[in-house]
Amino acid sequence: MVCQYEIGFVISPDASEEEVHKIIGSITGPITKADGKIDKIDEWGRRKLAFPVEKNTEGYYVFIQTEVDGGIVSGLERRLRQTERVMRFLVLRLDDKLKKTHKLTKRWSKLDQIRKRVPGPSEEEEESEDEELTNGEEKNHAE
Repeated sequence: MVCQYEIGFVISPDASEEEVHKIIGSITGPITKADGKIDKIDEWGRRKLAFPVEKNTEGYYVFIQTEVDGGIVSGLERRLRQTERVMRFLVLRLDDKLKKTHKLTKRWSKLDQIRKRVPGPSEEEEESEDEELTNGEEKNHAE
């Protein structure tokens, strides 16, 4: 089953540009071979880590958004785990979040439809209520 995933990983800061691109290629290669679609490769570059990892305070951040079969993802996780230069990685399935967002959007549209059907105060009534409140406040201040 083809799903959307985001693969994020942090590479050791002492890795050269060549090694970084080789690691990225080792992740994107199996995706393209399995007829997966790579939507976006986002290289953040060297950034400071929130806490030291393996005595490093910086890391090279890379995020890959892809659509691929779930069986391929387990192989990618194994490859990331075995790569010495990769300090941390995380694979997120985005379909779950999209489903939740879609459910919320449906719920909100239903609520909007209900609000449109239920007669509420018209704009003129609301404006007259606002004027009455301001007139009442002015009288209180005058006394």
